Amino acid sequence: MQVTLRGSSPGATTAGIMLLTRARQLGYPLEVLVIGDPDDILPIPGPAVCYAPVLASCGVGREAGSGATVVLPGPPGQPLIMTVHPHGESGWFQVDRGGAGQHPATRAFIRLSRDPRPAARELGRDVRRAMEALGMSTDPAVLDVLFGAQVPPLTRLAVGLRAGRALAGGRGQPITRFTTGTADSDPLPAEYDADLLRSPGGLRGVLDGLSTAIRDKAEAFVATALKLAEEDDGRDLVLLHHLAELASHLVLLPPHSILPPLGAAEDSAATGLMAGLSASGDGDANRQLVQVFRFLGGCFVTEAPHSHLVCEAPAPAEHIERWQWFCAQVRAGRKWADAIWPELIDPPA
Repeated sequence: MQVTLRGSSPGATTAGIMLLTRARQLGYPLEVLVIGDPDDILPIPGPAVCYAPVLASCGVGREAGSGATVVLPGPPGQPLIMTVHPHGESGWFQVDRGGAGQHPATRAFIRLSRDPRPAARELGRDVRRAMEALGMSTDPAVLDVLFGAQVPPLTRLAVGLRAGRALAGGRGQPITRFTTGTADSDPLPAEYDADLLRSPGGLRGVLDGLSTAIRDKAEAFVATALKLAEEDDGRDLVLLHHLAELASHLVLLPPHSILPPLGAAEDSAATGLMAGLSASGDGDANRQLVQVFRFLGGCFVTEAPHSHLVCEAPAPAEHIERWQWFCAQVRAGRKWADAIWPELIDPPA
């Protein structure tokens, strides 16, 4: 039996892979053709990390990934893009692989660590000491994840801890042991607000929720950051804001509670950060799909009298948006293959 597919190449190619895989498993004679020129496929380059079961089952990004984790290599000078959302259809953000940082708060941390002022460098050391105490790597990429992951603050904190500990190979102390569980103030807004940080008592609710073990150090950190801000017009207060914003959610947790447990996608991406940071090469997710399709016996043709439209949507121009489009096309191809398979093996009379 022969099936001819058309539509956007990732969706049609994925549908072809799914059909051919099932046919092979059952010993069912099936030939799958895709209308299009494989040399004209849109490149979907790396480096990238995501949790995408369908994409992984098609053999994409499996060199450094494991399970349903997709790790696609890319040029060393390009930032890593990643998402902790399942299937890669949303939530992408950038992580720097060269130590300069992508998120504004990470860049502020780098500036403080290299600042000629001793007090500024001490703030950078304080952040690194805190990360080490929690068992996290001090690689700036961890801060890009901590501040940039597109999930609620406490889940983002859990993702950052998981990524930092996976990179360092450590465990560290439970973060909730540094809070009292008695805070009742509202959490800080996610949007950076320097005036709030400078206002009297602006961070009082956060500081009041910290245990005596670290409160003095936290107050000294805030005081030093505000004093330095008077000298450089608040250049690096964005780091204080994002740390305080996370802490403002953390101190609201009840005593002896835990951070939200991570789902499969969040844990997969967090633990895949190490592989993503070192995955260098000429990766192309769409090209890998085509290679797997051809390996299974699929063919490309220029035209055919009868064909099935799998899915069709224009590809965006931007890199992250194209990855989201690609992942959505792959899932649509899988769903289309699931829908048509019963008709192939048991056609209506």
